[in-house]
Amino acid sequence: MEYGIRSGSLRKTKTRYFNIGYGSANYYLIDAGQHCLAVDVGWPGTINDYGRRLRPTGRKVQEVDYLIVTHFHVDHAGLVQELKNLGVRFVLLDVQVKHIAQMETFIQRKMSHDPINLKDSTIITVAESRRFLNGIGIAGEVLHTPGHTDDSISVILDSGDAFVGDLRPENQLAEDDAASRSSWVKLRALGARRVNPRHGNAFELLQS
Repeated sequence: MEYGIRSGSLRKTKTRYFNIGYGSANYYLIDAGQHCLAVDVGWPGTINDYGRRLRPTGRKVQEVDYLIVTHFHVDHAGLVQELKNLGVRFVLLDVQVKHIAQMETFIQRKMSHDPINLKDSTIITVAESRRFLNGIGIAGEVLHTPGHTDDSISVILDSGDAFVGDLRPENQLAEDDAASRSSWVKLRALGARRVNPRHGNAFELLQS
């Protein structure tokens, strides 16, 4: 399902994004025309489901250029290496790197999968994220938004569309969840208006 169309300022193109979720979860494809960026992917072994959900976007898996995951839980990053094997370039934030091992240990105990090979991955800092995204035609940046996990990040476009993974909505936060509240403050400050979560429907972010 096409989830939104926003006019992009870069190269005078339109940046479209799609919810290509399956299995009661949302995954997103940001299509900037020349390049496509996937945000989160599914469990190991679901590559065919992922490919089927891409069809309405007019893209194939091999046309997804880059992949970012919002954090390293298996339902967000289980397909990373399978997509890399098909030519998708994996981009991760430096704050995420040390969290991969815990996910890999969990998967090895539960199911077969392709371990993530970091040698041919692209590691960037939050400060470098805007330049990277601009370089692939996407006006936006990545924020470190801990709360659900310490390695959680969000992708926010200059249009106000934000992809926040499992960051819990403010009205569901425990009183002592200072990390998540701080992440919502940062998202607002950067202009987030429409929130695209991992679970449930997109919603408008109320301005404080």
